[in-house]
Amino acid sequence: MNSRTRLVLGLLLATGSGLAVADHFRCVSLQYPPLVYQNNEGQIEGLAFELVSTVFKQMGHSISVEVLPWARSLALMKTGERDCIFTIFRNPERESFLDFNQQSIIPQVVYLYAKKGSAVSYDGNPGSLTPYRIGTVSKINYGPKFEELRNKMMLEEVPTLEQNLKKLALGRIDLVPSNFYTASYTLGQDEIKPLAAQLTKLALPLDTVPSYIGFAKERNLQVVAAQFDVHFKKVMHSGMYRKLLKKYDIQMTPELRDYLRNY
Repeated sequence: MNSRTRLVLGLLLATGSGLAVADHFRCVSLQYPPLVYQNNEGQIEGLAFELVSTVFKQMGHSISVEVLPWARSLALMKTGERDCIFTIFRNPERESFLDFNQQSIIPQVVYLYAKKGSAVSYDGNPGSLTPYRIGTVSKINYGPKFEELRNKMMLEEVPTLEQNLKKLALGRIDLVPSNFYTASYTLGQDEIKPLAAQLTKLALPLDTVPSYIGFAKERNLQVVAAQFDVHFKKVMHSGMYRKLLKKYDIQMTPELRDYLRNY
C-alpha cells in the first residue's frame, strides 16, 4: 500500500463514506469531441462528459462543465477557481497542482496526420519527426514520447485542431498530432469534410496514453477523487461504457478493447 493510498483511506475512515452532503462541482474541459464538447445548442455532450456526470450522480453530487481553451482551463485549476478537469494526461508538472483519480477514463491513441501525396513518413521513432513542421494545439500534451522531444521540434501552435487541419491541407505544415477519436470526429464534420479527402492518418500510432480526471489541489478534494474511483468501477461494470461508444460512434480500437477487458 503506497503513501497516497494510506492517506486516502485515512481520509475516508475519518469522514465515514466521504462527503455526506450533496455538493456541486465545477469542471472545465477543452472542446474535445466526441469525449467532451459543446453542441450547437450550447449543451455539453460526449462520452467522457456522460460518464463523469454519471459517476458524480452515483456519489450523490452534481457537476457543471465549461468548455474553454485548454490554457484557460489549466490556469483555473492551478488557482483553484474550478474543482475538476477532464480528460487529462498525467505528468509531473500537472501533478504539482492536481490530484488525479487512479483509473483511466479512456486510453487516448495519438496518431499523426499528413497531407496525401506528401513525402512525410513516420517509422515509429519520434526522433525522426524533428525535420518536419508540426501543428499543435496550445497547451495540449501529446504523450510522453512526443513531449520528451518537444523542444527539438519545429512546432506551430494554434488554438484548435480544426485550424491545424486546414493548415495541413494548405501545405503550411507537414504533420498534425491528434488523438484518434477527436480527429475522426472532426474530419467527419460538414465544414471539415472537404479537407478529409486531402489528408491521411499515418499507419503507426505516436503513443497510447491513459487520460484521467484531475481535481484542484487548492480545493482539497482528495476524498472526492478516491470516491470517484470507487463509483467509477461500479459504472464501468454496468455496461454503460459500451453503450456510450455506440452512441457517439466511437470505433472499437484494439486499445479500447484491451482497456475494457479490465471491466
